Amino acid sequence: MTGVSLVGDYASLTSLWAATLRAARGKRSRASVARTLLELEGTVLRLSDALMAGTWAPGMATARVVHDGKRRTITVSPFEDRIVHQALCAVIGPLLERGLVHHTFACRVGRGTHAALAQATTWARRHRYFVRLDVRKYFPSLDHAILLGVLARDIPCEATLALCARILAAGAAAPGEPPPRFHFAGDDLFTPWARPAGVPIGALTSQHFANRYLSPVDHRAKDRLRIRAYLRYMDDMLIFDDDPGRLISHGLAIEAACEQNRLRLHPWSIQPTREGVGFLGFRILPDCVRVKSTSVKRAIRRLALKRKAAAADPARWPDVSASVQATFAHWAFADTWRLKGVALQKSGLFAQQVEPEFAARPLRKGIENKE
Repeated sequence: MTGVSLVGDYASLTSLWAATLRAARGKRSRASVARTLLELEGTVLRLSDALMAGTWAPGMATARVVHDGKRRTITVSPFEDRIVHQALCAVIGPLLERGLVHHTFACRVGRGTHAALAQATTWARRHRYFVRLDVRKYFPSLDHAILLGVLARDIPCEATLALCARILAAGAAAPGEPPPRFHFAGDDLFTPWARPAGVPIGALTSQHFANRYLSPVDHRAKDRLRIRAYLRYMDDMLIFDDDPGRLISHGLAIEAACEQNRLRLHPWSIQPTREGVGFLGFRILPDCVRVKSTSVKRAIRRLALKRKAAAADPARWPDVSASVQATFAHWAFADTWRLKGVALQKSGLFAQQVEPEFAARPLRKGIENKE
Protein backbone atom coordinates (compact mmCIF):
# COMPACT_ATOMS: atom_id res chain seq x y z
CA MET A 1 0.00 0.00 0.00
CA THR A 2 2.87 2.37 0.75
CA GLY A 3 4.28 2.13 -2.76
CA VAL A 4 1.06 3.07 -4.58
CA SER A 5 0.12 6.67 -5.29
CA LEU A 6 -3.07 7.88 -6.95
CA VAL A 7 -2.40 11.58 -6.43
CA GLY A 8 -1.09 12.14 -9.92
CA ASP A 9 -4.25 10.61 -11.39
CA TYR A 10 -6.64 13.20 -9.93
CA ALA A 11 -4.20 16.11 -9.42
CA SER A 12 -2.96 16.29 -13.00
CA LEU A 13 -3.86 19.32 -15.09
CA THR A 14 -5.77 17.14 -17.55
CA SER A 15 -7.89 15.54 -14.81
CA LEU A 16 -8.67 18.85 -13.11
CA TRP A 17 -9.52 20.54 -16.40
CA ALA A 18 -11.99 17.78 -17.29
CA ALA A 19 -13.37 17.83 -13.73
CA THR A 20 -13.99 21.58 -14.02
CA LEU A 21 -16.02 21.13 -17.18
CA ARG A 22 -18.09 18.38 -15.52
CA ALA A 23 -18.68 20.46 -12.39
CA ALA A 24 -19.71 23.49 -14.49
CA ARG A 25 -22.21 21.58 -16.61
CA GLY A 26 -25.54 23.40 -16.47
CA LYS A 27 -24.19 26.01 -14.02
CA ARG A 28 -22.10 28.32 -16.20
CA SER A 29 -24.43 31.28 -15.59
CA ARG A 30 -23.75 31.26 -11.84
CA ALA A 31 -21.36 33.96 -10.65
CA SER A 32 -18.93 31.67 -8.80
CA VAL A 33 -18.73 29.28 -11.74
CA ALA A 34 -18.30 32.09 -14.29
CA ARG A 35 -15.46 33.63 -12.25
CA THR A 36 -13.66 30.30 -12.06
CA LEU A 37 -14.05 29.64 -15.77
CA LEU A 38 -12.73 33.13 -16.52
CA GLU A 39 -9.49 32.23 -14.72
CA LEU A 40 -9.56 28.54 -15.49
CA GLU A 41 -5.85 28.05 -16.19
CA GLY A 42 -4.75 29.70 -12.94
CA THR A 43 -7.35 27.83 -10.91
CA VAL A 44 -6.36 24.44 -12.29
CA LEU A 45 -2.63 25.14 -11.76
CA ARG A 46 -3.23 26.23 -8.16
CA LEU A 47 -5.40 23.23 -7.33
CA SER A 48 -2.90 20.85 -8.94
CA ASP A 49 0.00 22.26 -6.93
CA ALA A 50 -1.96 22.10 -3.67
CA LEU A 51 -3.12 18.52 -4.26
CA MET A 52 0.35 17.34 -5.26
CA ALA A 53 1.84 18.92 -2.13
CA GLY A 54 -0.95 17.59 0.10
CA THR A 55 -1.81 21.08 1.32
CA TRP A 56 -5.23 21.48 -0.29
CA ALA A 57 -8.00 22.13 2.22
CA PRO A 58 -11.76 22.38 1.59
CA GLY A 59 -13.33 25.82 1.64
CA MET A 60 -16.27 27.16 3.59
CA ALA A 61 -19.56 25.54 2.57
CA THR A 62 -23.01 27.07 2.79
CA ALA A 63 -26.34 25.41 3.56
CA ARG A 64 -29.87 25.73 2.26
CA VAL A 65 -33.05 24.03 3.39
CA VAL A 66 -35.25 22.25 0.85
CA HIS A 67 -38.64 20.63 1.35
CA ASP A 68 -38.71 17.60 -0.94
CA GLY A 69 -41.35 15.53 0.79
CA LYS A 70 -39.43 16.09 3.99
CA ARG A 71 -37.18 18.84 5.28
CA ARG A 72 -33.55 18.45 4.22
CA THR A 73 -30.47 20.61 4.71
CA ILE A 74 -28.38 20.63 1.54
CA THR A 75 -24.73 21.62 1.84
CA VAL A 76 -23.31 23.62 -1.08
CA SER A 77 -19.54 23.38 -1.40
CA PRO A 78 -17.49 26.14 -3.07
CA PHE A 79 -17.06 25.55 -6.80
CA GLU A 80 -13.33 24.84 -6.47
CA ASP A 81 -14.13 22.12 -3.94
CA ARG A 82 -16.57 20.58 -6.40
CA ILE A 83 -13.80 20.48 -9.00
CA VAL A 84 -11.64 18.48 -6.59
CA HIS A 85 -14.58 16.20 -5.73
CA GLN A 86 -15.17 15.49 -9.43
CA ALA A 87 -11.49 14.72 -10.07
CA LEU A 88 -11.20 12.54 -6.96
CA CYS A 89 -14.37 10.53 -7.61
CA ALA A 90 -13.35 9.89 -11.21
CA VAL A 91 -10.32 8.03 -9.82
CA ILE A 92 -11.66 6.34 -6.67
CA GLY A 93 -15.14 5.60 -8.06
CA PRO A 94 -14.01 2.52 -10.04
CA LEU A 95 -12.05 1.33 -6.99
CA LEU A 96 -15.08 1.61 -4.71
CA GLU A 97 -17.16 -0.14 -7.37
CA ARG A 98 -15.21 -3.36 -6.79
CA GLY A 99 -16.60 -3.71 -3.27
CA LEU A 100 -20.25 -3.43 -4.29
CA VAL A 101 -22.60 -6.35 -4.86
CA HIS A 102 -24.46 -6.70 -8.14
CA HIS A 103 -27.84 -5.53 -6.80
CA THR A 104 -26.65 -2.18 -5.45
CA PHE A 105 -27.98 0.49 -7.81
CA ALA A 106 -27.07 3.99 -6.59
CA CYS A 107 -24.13 6.00 -7.99
CA ARG A 108 -23.19 3.37 -10.56
CA VAL A 109 -22.81 3.66 -14.31
CA GLY A 110 -25.47 1.62 -16.07
CA ARG A 111 -27.61 1.25 -12.93
CA GLY A 112 -29.59 4.00 -11.19
CA THR A 113 -33.21 4.60 -10.22
CA HIS A 114 -34.91 3.00 -13.20
CA ALA A 115 -32.79 -0.15 -13.17
CA ALA A 116 -33.57 -0.54 -9.44
CA LEU A 117 -37.27 -0.03 -10.16
CA ALA A 118 -37.22 -2.66 -12.93
CA GLN A 119 -35.52 -5.21 -10.67
CA ALA A 120 -37.91 -4.51 -7.79
CA THR A 121 -40.88 -4.88 -10.17
CA THR A 122 -39.62 -8.26 -11.37
CA TRP A 123 -39.22 -9.61 -7.84
CA ALA A 124 -42.47 -8.07 -6.58
CA ARG A 125 -44.36 -10.08 -9.19
CA ARG A 126 -42.57 -13.31 -8.33
CA HIS A 127 -42.92 -13.21 -4.54
CA ARG A 128 -45.83 -12.87 -2.14
CA TYR A 129 -44.21 -10.78 0.63
CA PHE A 130 -41.59 -8.09 1.04
CA VAL A 131 -39.91 -5.98 3.67
CA ARG A 132 -38.52 -2.50 3.08
CA LEU A 133 -35.69 -1.36 5.34
CA ASP A 134 -34.34 2.17 5.41
CA VAL A 135 -31.85 3.92 7.68
CA ARG A 136 -32.82 6.76 9.97
CA LYS A 137 -30.91 9.96 9.13
CA TYR A 138 -28.47 8.04 6.96
CA PHE A 139 -26.06 10.72 5.75
CA PRO A 140 -25.72 12.42 9.18
CA SER A 141 -25.15 9.00 10.81
CA LEU A 142 -22.10 7.81 8.82
CA ASP A 143 -19.30 7.14 11.30
CA HIS A 144 -15.99 8.54 10.03
CA ALA A 145 -13.76 5.87 11.57
CA ILE A 146 -15.85 3.05 10.10
CA LEU A 147 -16.08 4.79 6.73
CA LEU A 148 -12.33 5.38 6.49
CA GLY A 149 -11.76 1.73 7.37
CA VAL A 150 -14.07 0.68 4.53
CA LEU A 151 -12.37 3.08 2.09
CA ALA A 152 -8.94 1.76 3.08
CA ARG A 153 -9.90 -1.67 1.71
CA ASP A 154 -10.33 -0.20 -1.77
CA ILE A 155 -7.96 2.79 -1.99
CA PRO A 156 -4.29 1.73 -1.96
CA CYS A 157 -2.90 5.23 -1.39
CA GLU A 158 -2.23 6.90 1.97
CA ALA A 159 -2.27 10.40 0.50
CA THR A 160 -5.67 9.82 -1.12
CA LEU A 161 -7.08 8.43 2.14
CA ALA A 162 -5.74 11.51 3.94
CA LEU A 163 -7.52 13.70 1.37
CA CYS A 164 -10.76 11.76 1.99
CA ALA A 165 -10.29 12.29 5.73
CA ARG A 166 -9.91 16.06 5.22
CA ILE A 167 -13.08 16.14 3.12
CA LEU A 168 -14.94 14.20 5.82
CA ALA A 169 -13.69 16.52 8.58
CA ALA A 170 -14.70 19.61 6.60
CA GLY A 171 -18.11 18.11 5.91
CA ALA A 172 -18.69 17.45 9.60
CA ALA A 173 -17.83 21.09 10.38
CA ALA A 174 -20.03 22.48 7.58
CA PRO A 175 -23.52 23.80 8.36
CA GLY A 176 -26.10 21.07 8.09
CA GLU A 177 -28.05 18.52 10.03
CA PRO A 178 -26.14 17.34 13.13
CA PRO A 179 -25.53 13.61 13.75
CA PRO A 180 -28.42 11.90 15.57
CA ARG A 181 -26.14 10.57 18.37
CA PHE A 182 -27.67 7.13 18.77
CA HIS A 183 -26.25 4.80 21.44
CA PHE A 184 -25.20 1.26 20.50
CA ALA A 185 -23.98 -1.80 22.37
CA GLY A 186 -20.73 -1.09 24.21
CA ASP A 187 -21.15 2.70 24.22
CA ASP A 188 -20.83 4.78 27.34
CA LEU A 189 -22.83 7.97 27.83
CA PHE A 190 -20.46 10.17 25.79
CA THR A 191 -19.37 7.77 23.03
CA PRO A 192 -21.75 9.15 20.34
CA TRP A 193 -20.31 12.64 20.87
CA ALA A 194 -16.70 11.40 20.83
CA ARG A 195 -17.02 9.73 17.40
CA PRO A 196 -17.07 12.13 14.41
CA ALA A 197 -19.98 11.32 12.12
CA GLY A 198 -21.93 12.65 9.17
CA VAL A 199 -21.33 13.56 5.54
CA PRO A 200 -22.99 16.59 3.89
CA ILE A 201 -25.99 15.96 1.68
CA GLY A 202 -25.31 17.35 -1.78
CA ALA A 203 -21.59 16.61 -2.22
CA LEU A 204 -20.50 14.15 -4.91
CA THR A 205 -18.01 12.53 -2.52
CA SER A 206 -20.79 11.99 0.02
CA GLN A 207 -22.80 9.97 -2.48
CA HIS A 208 -19.90 7.64 -3.25
CA PHE A 209 -18.89 7.32 0.41
CA ALA A 210 -22.47 6.66 1.54
CA ASN A 211 -23.02 4.04 -1.15
CA ARG A 212 -19.85 2.17 -0.16
CA TYR A 213 -20.56 2.43 3.58
CA LEU A 214 -23.43 -0.08 3.46
CA SER A 215 -21.58 -2.56 1.25
CA PRO A 216 -20.67 -4.82 4.23
CA VAL A 217 -24.40 -5.10 4.93
CA ASP A 218 -25.00 -6.04 1.29
CA HIS A 219 -22.38 -8.79 1.53
CA ARG A 220 -23.96 -10.06 4.76
CA ALA A 221 -27.29 -10.32 2.93
CA LYS A 222 -25.99 -11.89 -0.28
CA ASP A 223 -23.00 -13.97 0.84
CA ARG A 224 -23.90 -15.14 4.36
CA LEU A 225 -27.69 -15.07 4.45
CA ARG A 226 -27.91 -16.12 0.78
CA ILE A 227 -30.84 -13.79 0.07
CA ARG A 228 -31.47 -13.95 -3.65
CA ALA A 229 -34.17 -11.26 -3.91
CA TYR A 230 -32.29 -8.43 -2.15
CA LEU A 231 -31.55 -5.00 -3.58
CA ARG A 232 -30.41 -1.63 -2.27
CA TYR A 233 -30.60 1.92 -3.54
CA MET A 234 -28.42 4.05 -1.23
CA ASP A 235 -30.05 3.42 2.19
CA ASP A 236 -33.31 1.86 0.92
CA MET A 237 -33.23 -1.95 1.03
CA LEU A 238 -35.88 -4.33 -0.31
CA ILE A 239 -36.12 -8.06 0.41
CA PHE A 240 -38.69 -10.35 -1.22
CA ASP A 241 -39.72 -13.87 -0.26
CA ASP A 242 -42.71 -16.21 -0.16
CA ASP A 243 -42.15 -17.08 3.51
CA PRO A 244 -42.93 -14.23 5.97
CA GLY A 245 -41.09 -16.02 8.77
CA ARG A 246 -37.92 -16.13 6.70
CA LEU A 247 -38.35 -12.43 5.88
CA ILE A 248 -38.54 -11.58 9.59
CA SER A 249 -35.33 -13.53 10.18
CA HIS A 250 -33.60 -11.74 7.30
CA GLY A 251 -34.84 -8.33 8.49
CA LEU A 252 -33.52 -8.89 12.01
CA ALA A 253 -30.14 -10.03 10.65
CA ILE A 254 -29.86 -6.96 8.41
CA GLU A 255 -30.87 -4.71 11.30
CA ALA A 256 -28.14 -6.25 13.47
CA ALA A 257 -25.59 -5.74 10.67
CA CYS A 258 -26.59 -2.09 10.39
CA GLU A 259 -26.20 -1.58 14.13
CA GLN A 260 -22.68 -3.00 13.91
CA ASN A 261 -22.01 -0.09 11.56
CA ARG A 262 -23.66 2.38 14.00
CA LEU A 263 -26.84 2.79 11.95
CA ARG A 264 -30.42 2.70 13.22
CA LEU A 265 -33.30 1.54 11.01
CA HIS A 266 -36.82 2.93 10.85
CA PRO A 267 -39.52 0.56 12.18
CA TRP A 268 -40.34 -2.09 9.59
CA SER A 269 -42.87 -4.84 8.98
CA ILE A 270 -43.65 -7.66 6.55
CA GLN A 271 -46.18 -6.71 3.88
CA PRO A 272 -47.86 -8.55 0.99
CA THR A 273 -46.70 -7.48 -2.45
CA ARG A 274 -50.27 -7.52 -3.79
CA GLU A 275 -50.98 -4.37 -1.76
CA GLY A 276 -48.20 -2.46 -3.50
CA VAL A 277 -44.48 -1.88 -2.97
CA GLY A 278 -43.49 1.75 -2.45
CA PHE A 279 -40.00 2.37 -3.78
CA LEU A 280 -38.12 5.41 -5.13
CA GLY A 281 -41.22 7.53 -5.64
CA PHE A 282 -43.17 4.79 -7.43
CA ARG A 283 -45.69 2.19 -6.28
CA ILE A 284 -45.36 -1.30 -7.75
CA LEU A 285 -48.73 -3.05 -8.03
CA PRO A 286 -49.46 -6.54 -9.40
CA ASP A 287 -50.71 -5.21 -12.74
CA CYS A 288 -48.99 -1.83 -13.11
CA VAL A 289 -46.47 0.67 -11.76
CA ARG A 290 -47.72 4.08 -10.72
CA VAL A 291 -46.10 7.32 -9.64
CA LYS A 292 -46.82 8.03 -5.99
CA SER A 293 -49.11 10.97 -5.42
CA THR A 294 -46.54 12.71 -3.22
CA SER A 295 -44.03 12.59 -6.09
CA VAL A 296 -46.63 13.98 -8.51
CA LYS A 297 -47.50 16.85 -6.17
CA ARG A 298 -43.82 17.76 -5.74
CA ALA A 299 -43.31 17.72 -9.51
CA ILE A 300 -46.37 19.92 -10.12
CA ARG A 301 -45.22 22.36 -7.44
CA ARG A 302 -41.72 22.48 -8.96
CA LEU A 303 -43.04 23.08 -12.49
CA ALA A 304 -45.42 25.78 -11.26
CA LEU A 305 -42.56 27.64 -9.57
CA LYS A 306 -40.44 27.43 -12.71
CA ARG A 307 -43.38 28.67 -14.80
CA LYS A 308 -43.80 31.71 -12.56
CA ALA A 309 -40.08 32.47 -12.75
CA ALA A 310 -40.16 32.16 -16.54
CA ALA A 311 -43.19 34.45 -16.75
CA ALA A 312 -41.14 37.14 -15.02
CA ASP A 313 -37.98 36.38 -17.03
CA PRO A 314 -38.63 34.88 -20.50
CA ALA A 315 -34.99 33.75 -20.71
CA ARG A 316 -35.88 30.99 -18.25
CA TRP A 317 -38.37 29.23 -20.51
CA PRO A 318 -35.72 26.77 -21.80
CA ASP A 319 -35.22 25.71 -18.18
CA VAL A 320 -38.96 25.06 -17.87
CA SER A 321 -38.91 22.96 -21.05
CA ALA A 322 -35.94 20.94 -19.78
CA SER A 323 -37.69 20.31 -16.44
CA VAL A 324 -40.86 19.14 -18.16
CA GLN A 325 -38.91 16.76 -20.39
CA ALA A 326 -36.91 15.37 -17.46
CA THR A 327 -40.05 14.85 -15.36
CA PHE A 328 -41.93 13.10 -18.15
CA ALA A 329 -38.90 10.93 -18.99
CA HIS A 330 -38.78 9.82 -15.36
CA TRP A 331 -42.50 9.08 -15.28
CA ALA A 332 -42.23 7.09 -18.52
CA PHE A 333 -41.03 4.11 -16.47
CA ALA A 334 -44.49 3.84 -14.89
CA ASP A 335 -48.05 3.54 -16.21
CA THR A 336 -48.73 7.26 -16.49
CA TRP A 337 -51.62 7.36 -18.94
CA ARG A 338 -53.03 10.93 -19.00
CA LEU A 339 -50.86 11.99 -16.05
CA LYS A 340 -48.76 14.32 -18.20
CA GLY A 341 -51.72 16.41 -19.37
CA VAL A 342 -53.09 16.75 -15.85
CA ALA A 343 -49.65 17.75 -14.50
CA LEU A 344 -49.28 20.42 -17.19
CA GLN A 345 -52.75 21.74 -16.44
CA LYS A 346 -52.30 21.88 -12.67
CA SER A 347 -48.90 23.56 -12.98
CA GLY A 348 -50.38 26.22 -15.28
CA LEU A 349 -48.44 25.16 -18.35
CA PHE A 350 -51.46 23.81 -20.23
CA ALA A 351 -54.44 26.13 -20.50
CA GLN A 352 -56.85 23.61 -22.02
CA GLN A 353 -59.14 21.64 -19.68
CA VAL A 354 -58.46 17.90 -19.44
CA GLU A 355 -61.90 16.46 -18.72
CA PRO A 356 -62.90 18.54 -15.64
CA GLU A 357 -64.51 15.62 -13.81
CA PHE A 358 -61.22 13.69 -14.08
CA ALA A 359 -58.87 16.58 -13.30
CA ALA A 360 -60.87 17.53 -10.21
CA ARG A 361 -60.53 14.04 -8.77
CA PRO A 362 -58.28 14.26 -5.65
CA LEU A 363 -54.90 12.55 -5.61
CA ARG A 364 -55.00 9.52 -3.37
CA LYS A 365 -52.22 9.21 -0.85
CA GLY A 366 -49.63 6.54 -1.75
CA ILE A 367 -51.26 5.36 -4.99
CA GLU A 368 -51.67 7.82 -7.84
CA ASN A 369 -54.80 7.91 -10.02
CA LYS A 370 -54.22 6.25 -13.37
CA GLU A 371 -53.54 9.59 -15.02
